[in-house]
Amino acid sequence: MNLTPFRRPATLLLYLSRHFTTTTTTCSLKHPPPPPPPPFPTTINAMDLTSPPPEEPPSYIAAARSHGIPLRQSAPIKPGPLPLQLPILNHLRTKRVILASASPRRRAMLNQIGLTNLEVWPSNTPEDLDKKTHSPEEYVSATARAKCHAVYEAVLAAQAKPDATKEHLEDPAVVIAADTVIATRAGQILEKPKSEQDHVRMLTHLRDGRYHRVLTGICVMAPKADASHPGYEIRGHVEDTKVYFAREEDGLPDDVIESYVRTREGADKAGGYALQGVGGMVLVEKVEGSVDNVIGLPVRKCLQLCERVVFRQGEEVEGEEEDEEE
Repeated sequence: MNLTPFRRPATLLLYLSRHFTTTTTTCSLKHPPPPPPPPFPTTINAMDLTSPPPEEPPSYIAAARSHGIPLRQSAPIKPGPLPLQLPILNHLRTKRVILASASPRRRAMLNQIGLTNLEVWPSNTPEDLDKKTHSPEEYVSATARAKCHAVYEAVLAAQAKPDATKEHLEDPAVVIAADTVIATRAGQILEKPKSEQDHVRMLTHLRDGRYHRVLTGICVMAPKADASHPGYEIRGHVEDTKVYFAREEDGLPDDVIESYVRTREGADKAGGYALQGVGGMVLVEKVEGSVDNVIGLPVRKCLQLCERVVFRQGEEVEGEEEDEEE
């Protein structure tokens, strides 16, 4: 291969002289270099930057880092579970559903399964049945039935008013009523405590009795599709759950009961305690039966009754209560 030899020094100088113009102070190219960049500004204009400077962390984060405390980054909020797709729930979601109870727990439980369109119509019917002549089961059943009847009639009366709104003119798809009491081992009926002293006595009695029963009467009504007498379908049920309190020697002495009473958590609840709250942790040892019944409403049975009065009108179901007028 014939390679061109390197140029000799004289020849190299001649080559450079043809391509560069030299002076005593500078050496300029035929194509002058680009001008130098402007000097870096002493102040930064945020509009000149493609992204804003990072913000300083809050003081508590900086303090935690300075003390070597590990910080967990917040995770993105996850979407909740998809709604239950049951025929009765899908039907009632677009209808007028009335809860004949002011209990926030019952409303929250029905909201949780997808019935967010509830109208709350508390019953004004006095709960004055004689507890001495009624068994606990008879008492909650009759009380829930009276509440359901009273609210159903109030809804119909509101429809007849001349100033009734468009929403009130719609017939209710169902009216749901419930009543909950505590039945001691001796058959005594306990409702909400009337005072702090009564509250302490009630919980002490439940502890010393070892276990008690939580009874909830449910009553559900719906207008009859064929408008036959008496114009509505009604079904009822009594749910029975056994609750065991802890023993005194197992961590439930009198001072624990008195401390719980001062929290006021169970002041507005039958039996004076909340299974879903602190009461479930410090008072209750175990539950036999429906847990949501103790909280306020046996939801599964409630949905079953709604199916009966809406989809299966006129059917006789063994073990379920039916209004004597039918």
